[in-house]
Amino acid sequence: MQKFQVTPKKFRMRTAVSLLFLLLLGALLLPGSAAAQTKSFYWERFDVDITLLENGDMQIVETQVLNFSGAPFTYGYGSILTGSSGNNDNITNIELREGDLIYKESSSNTPGTFEVSRSSSEVRIDWYFEPALGQHTYTFSYTVEGGVIVGTLDEGSGDQIFWKAIPSDHPGRIQNSVVTIRLPEGVEPQRYTDDGTYLVEGLANSNANLVDTSVSEDGRIITYTLLEPLLSGQALEVRVQFPHGILDIPIPDWQQQQQSADVYGLIGLVLSVLVFIGGPLTVLALWYTRGRDPEIGIVVPDYLPEPPSNLRPAVVGTLVDEKADMRDIISTLVDLAQRGYISISENKARNHVFTLQSVATAELRPYEVQFIKDVFGSKTERKLSELRYKFANKLPRLRTMLYDELIYEGLVDRSPDKVRTKYMVIAGLIFALAAIAFIGLVAILPEDASYVACCGSVALGLTALLMGIVGRYMPNKTSKGAEEKAKWDAFRNYLKNIEEYQSLDQVGELFEKYLPYATAFGLDRTWIRKFSGVPNTPIPPWYTPYGYGPVYHGGHRPRPTTGGGSGTAPSLPSLDSAASSMAGGLESMSAGLTRMLNSTATTMRSTPPSTSSGSSGGFSGGFSGGSSGGGGSRGFG
Repeated sequence: MQKFQVTPKKFRMRTAVSLLFLLLLGALLLPGSAAAQTKSFYWERFDVDITLLENGDMQIVETQVLNFSGAPFTYGYGSILTGSSGNNDNITNIELREGDLIYKESSSNTPGTFEVSRSSSEVRIDWYFEPALGQHTYTFSYTVEGGVIVGTLDEGSGDQIFWKAIPSDHPGRIQNSVVTIRLPEGVEPQRYTDDGTYLVEGLANSNANLVDTSVSEDGRIITYTLLEPLLSGQALEVRVQFPHGILDIPIPDWQQQQQSADVYGLIGLVLSVLVFIGGPLTVLALWYTRGRDPEIGIVVPDYLPEPPSNLRPAVVGTLVDEKADMRDIISTLVDLAQRGYISISENKARNHVFTLQSVATAELRPYEVQFIKDVFGSKTERKLSELRYKFANKLPRLRTMLYDELIYEGLVDRSPDKVRTKYMVIAGLIFALAAIAFIGLVAILPEDASYVACCGSVALGLTALLMGIVGRYMPNKTSKGAEEKAKWDAFRNYLKNIEEYQSLDQVGELFEKYLPYATAFGLDRTWIRKFSGVPNTPIPPWYTPYGYGPVYHGGHRPRPTTGGGSGTAPSLPSLDSAASSMAGGLESMSAGLTRMLNSTATTMRSTPPSTSSGSSGGFSGGFSGGSSGGGGSRGFG
């Protein structure tokens, strides 16, 4: 036998053309008795003889010498992975013997018999024997069809046997092992072009130094000898490569599937990358071309001290953030009150009462008329508590009417809400397509290309997610709407930072005048807080907090008038003078107004709360090889 040195050079291997096969003996401890707890075994020898046939099949003989101790063992089982799972086409000609005793295939479960069962991914063998202790030798033989990796005529390529003779999940110590590969007449291993050594390799626990490898003088017989015991969790792999074309070996079905999987995988990965990059870029391009507001042709200052147009507060709030939300609805209440249509008072129970002061609606916009109808119905007075759970279902219509108001004013071409809904539907359809693509691709692609389904679906899912996010910003405005938005933003900046531009002592009359706009901008709390400490700030004439002085007719104090004459209404009290007659002082006055706005918003969007009604034990192992053949499990009991 010719000795040689294996150089540390990797063979050219395709990750998609690997073999899996394992026939492993293990211990099954029987529960229920003290003796069963002492059962144990180890391999004195585990020899594997592999003979390569001219057609590429491999005849494998495993000679396993086991030493049993403790309670007797009576049966064993094993499995061999097949198909794409085991990287072989089929396992046939299964035989088993113990010395001169040849086991018979039978389902009787009697000693001296074995049973073979098959599934799409494995062959399972169960065999039965007389109670065994001490040393026993079992010899397994079987034929592996399509177990050779077929290469090409390219330099460095070739056909190869890459076999996991002993997998890592064997449950006991293996004291000695010799693996032999026999090649057909006229076939010898390829050699490295740099130093002429054979393309053969033996690895124990991924370490070539634990295996002595030798090749016969004619190159046909390669022997791998284990140099030290192989412990549980350690594997013994062997590999030999010979020139392609010497033997007429057809490409195995599993390898063709692997190669197809490589092609599908490459195509799928390219498409996934294109979708992964192109999908988000398409979404961003869609926003850039259709979601942005047009450029305005004027320069708007940082702040404007007066409303830039006669748009009502709820319309302004809807225009600025393109959403008709609850604060826009509340700003309508404050706006109508500020214009004299509604008065608001607070009773002893801290419940607010709305009183309709005017039924003349000729100057009101449709959404304002609808708001009054939704609040009062056929009455002229309504307690806020009466609207609990009854107003929320009216909000969608009011929101739609506010969006229609934007269209009527020429501020937008399409309802922002409908635009967002459109893109959310598109995002949902893309996500559904991702799910359908995943299920469909997993079903039709080879198993080893199923990752393509995951990559493609993730790419589509990312596009769907980005579409859902960007879709919220797709509503855009007309040129008029963009200009109005810029001006109203400047006015909002004035309200937010008014103390930086003017002395609050000199602009107290702006408190009630701009409160509807502050409410629409979401600045109502800070707006009230700013003026709560400013002397002589007039209290809103339409609001009567509980505990404040005399109440005028109908619970509504007259609005201030300008000019002289006997018809001039009495001047209104200020926030600080009104608070002086209330328990808690000035802070109570402003807190009451804030409380009114908060409780109104909470009540109007409230909805009714939901209701509700109220065997035998055994050892089994598995192995998943890397790129070598082998796989399955074995046990004894």
